[in-house]
Amino acid sequence: MILHRKILDQLHAKHSRFAAFDDDFQSEAETYRRALRELCELSREELLLRLESRATPGALPTAEFDQARSLRVKFAARFASHQEARAWAHAALLDHTTFAADGSQIQPADDFSIPVAAVQVAWFINHHRPEGSYTKDVDFEVLAPDELLIELNGAQVISEQSVNLRRFELEVTTLCHLMRQLAADREHTGKTPLALFDNSLVISFADRLQEPQRAEYSHLMLLLLRCSEETGVPLVGYVDTSQARDLTRLLAHAFGLREATKIHDAELVSELLQWGDRTPLFVCARGSADKKQQGILESFEEYRRGIGFVYLQTTAAAPPARLDLPLWIYERGLLDEVIDLVRAEVIVGNGYPYVIETADAAAVITMKDREAFYAIFQKFAEERGVALRISQKAASKSRRR
Repeated sequence: MILHRKILDQLHAKHSRFAAFDDDFQSEAETYRRALRELCELSREELLLRLESRATPGALPTAEFDQARSLRVKFAARFASHQEARAWAHAALLDHTTFAADGSQIQPADDFSIPVAAVQVAWFINHHRPEGSYTKDVDFEVLAPDELLIELNGAQVISEQSVNLRRFELEVTTLCHLMRQLAADREHTGKTPLALFDNSLVISFADRLQEPQRAEYSHLMLLLLRCSEETGVPLVGYVDTSQARDLTRLLAHAFGLREATKIHDAELVSELLQWGDRTPLFVCARGSADKKQQGILESFEEYRRGIGFVYLQTTAAAPPARLDLPLWIYERGLLDEVIDLVRAEVIVGNGYPYVIETADAAAVITMKDREAFYAIFQKFAEERGVALRISQKAASKSRRR
C-alpha cells in the first residue's frame, strides 16, 4: 500500500531537482536542434569527411541523405479519416504475408529448492488474403536445473540470464523457420513477405553481458540476419519507444558537441516529421556503452556496417518509432515497399504493428499463469518423489490464496 500524501510531499520537496533536469534537457535539446539544422546544409560527402576519423560515429549517411535535405522523406498519401487510412492499409497489405514472433518467460523461483523455469514463444502469420488466412500458435519449453547454469567468474551458477537467452534463441529460430517456410509466398503471389522483430537488430543490451552470453547473442543475430538475406524475406526490427542516440553521436562528432546525455534521436527528429513521414536511411555505426570494450555491433561480421535505420512517425503526438533493417533491403530497391507495409500494419494496429501486437498478446504469461506453473511443478515433484522444499513465506502465500 502506498500513501498518496507522502508521495506528494516528497515530490514537492524535490521540485527543484525535477526542474533542474528539465532545464538541462531543454538546453541540450536546443544545442542539438541547431546542429541538426546545420547538418541539413551538408552534403553526404561533406558529412563523411567530418566522420572519417571516427571508427564508431554512431551513424553514417546513405545516398538517401542527399535526397532528403530536411532529413524528411515525405509520405505521399494523406488521409481525411481513419476509414481512408484503413482502406489504404488494406490495399497495401493485400496478399503480402506479414509475421512476427514474441516470447515471455517464467524465471526460477527463489522459494523452490529445485530451480525450474520456462519460456514461451508465440507467432502470428497473416497472409492478408481476401478470404482471410492466418496462423497463430505457441511453443512452450520447461528448463531443468542444468539448463539454467551459466559460467560466472569461473563458477557454474543458476542465472536468469540463461532463461533470457533461451527465450531469445527460440524467438530467433522461430522467425528463421517462418522465413524459410514463407519465402515461397513471393513465388506464388509475387508479393514481398515481411518479418517483424519486436526489438532492435543491434541488441546493445548484450554489450553489458559477460562471455560467453555476449557471443551467443551475437551468433543468434547473425543467424537471423543471414536467414533474412538468404531467403530474401525482409526483416524489420521495430522499436516503439527508442532510447537510441546514434544520430546525436553523429552530431556530436560532426560539430564538436559534448555527448548528449538526455535527448534521444527520436525526440530530436520528431519535430521534422508528420504522420507517415520518415528520416532518410542511415547506417548504424554504434559503439559500446561500456567504453572498455567494443560494441556488440562490431562482432556482427559482414553486418558490422550492414544494418540501417530510419525513424518513422507512427502517431500524431509521440516521438517516431525506430525501424532497424538489414541494408540488403535498400540495396535491392525494397525499402519503400517494406516501409509501406510497416505503415499499413501500424494503421491496422491503431498505432502499433498489428502482427507484433497479436504475437505479443499470444505469448504473454500472466501472474496467474506463473502460479499455475509452480503448482503443476509442485504436484509433479510430489508424484515423482522429487524432494522439493518450499519456503515458509511462499507456502503461507499459497494457503492464503
